[in-house]
Amino acid sequence: MFSIKSLVYATVAALLVTQSYAVPSPQTSVTPVVHHCANGVDTCPKGWTCCGPLLVDVGGTCRLLGKGEVCIF
Repeated sequence: MFSIKSLVYATVAALLVTQSYAVPSPQTSVTPVVHHCANGVDTCPKGWTCCGPLLVDVGGTCRLLGKGEVCIF
């Protein structure tokens, strides 16, 4: 019916195909930089706004606001 050689080739091909689907695609993750302010040490970059809440030893968080946007704290 089928030779051993053809069964081995079919098995290897099936394994390669299933493994190519199982491998996740590489993800590039960029961790956003958080700037702090109002803590006596750090200041916001030019154009950024210091928003609250102000936490002890951390201060506030700098945010790049768009036109017409305001901090809620």
